[in-house]
Amino acid sequence: MFYLHHHFTTTEKGVIGTVTSLGSSAFSMLPHLETTLRVAGLCVGLAVGIVTLISVLHDLRKKQKQK
Repeated sequence: MFYLHHHFTTTEKGVIGTVTSLGSSAFSMLPHLETTLRVAGLCVGLAVGIVTLISVLHDLRKKQKQK
């Protein structure tokens, strides 16, 4: 059998601990992040819809003035 004997330095232990903490924090925040992305998607969709409506109304007014 092959065993890898590696003694971690204080810096490596700190990095491993920090990465583990950040990873678990991100994992626990997934529902919150999902909700935020859904709300952001809704806002973008509404903004695009409003801009499209304004553009259509503007085009209709131009056509009515030409008649």
